[in-house]
Amino acid sequence: MLMRIDLGCGKNKFRGCIGIDKTNYPETDIVCDINRRLPLEDHSVDFVMASNSLQYVDDLGAVMEEIYRICRHRAVVCIIAPYAHVTSHMVNPQYKQLFNEHSPRYWTKHKGMTLDNDDFLFSPNDQWSLQDEDSGIHMDFRVLRMEFFYFPPFRSGYDPFELALLRQSQLNVAFQIMYQLLVVKEPISDNDIFMLKNSIWFEEPDYVKAQRMVNSGENVEEEPFHLEYLSPILQSRNEVIQIPENQRVRRQGRRKRAGYKKHRRSPRFQR
Repeated sequence: MLMRIDLGCGKNKFRGCIGIDKTNYPETDIVCDINRRLPLEDHSVDFVMASNSLQYVDDLGAVMEEIYRICRHRAVVCIIAPYAHVTSHMVNPQYKQLFNEHSPRYWTKHKGMTLDNDDFLFSPNDQWSLQDEDSGIHMDFRVLRMEFFYFPPFRSGYDPFELALLRQSQLNVAFQIMYQLLVVKEPISDNDIFMLKNSIWFEEPDYVKAQRMVNSGENVEEEPFHLEYLSPILQSRNEVIQIPENQRVRRQGRRKRAGYKKHRRSPRFQR
């Protein structure tokens, strides 16, 4: 029988899961502080949901090690968390952990890059793992999928490369990140993982699906600042960001009506 758990289930336990929470909500099946050892056997869990819960833990590395302990080989772990580069997240006194695209690189010692290099333009290391060989970690999570959810001004008008640059160099671009991770406890080839990435059905909360629909941003009116400061990086790739003429005209018209004054780097509201 498959075992599925929801860590920090709160009042909205994920379907088909055993709810684990330190508070005895109606949805809680096991009352347990996830900062402590989980009352589950080694290699017993097939699926883990951690929806907006891991940002509150005391020691993220220890919790990830514990998740790894209880999971079977090829179990899938879904983590949804606030994206780190948001001003309100940085000062939230309840958030003890922050998450971004580099977080999973500390949850494995596997060196092969598993995602598009464009998502890691500001990394000092071109291999996947950022863990020291002598770090003593005993977990191996491979990323099957990583997805970002954006604030309204960034939901249209940018291609993935532009968003990767903005997300990693500016504040308040993406507000949430989701990882789908594969637990690796036995030898597995990169080709097998690639096949899994393209064949597995990824489970996620309903609110994530709703956010993805909003994230498409078809009717977003205003684009944010132009990306002049990124031109050296773009030129190195022989790429230029172009704003379609019809969008540029509409944007300039809205700024004029709102009282904006042209600025070399970014528009600044004039009182």
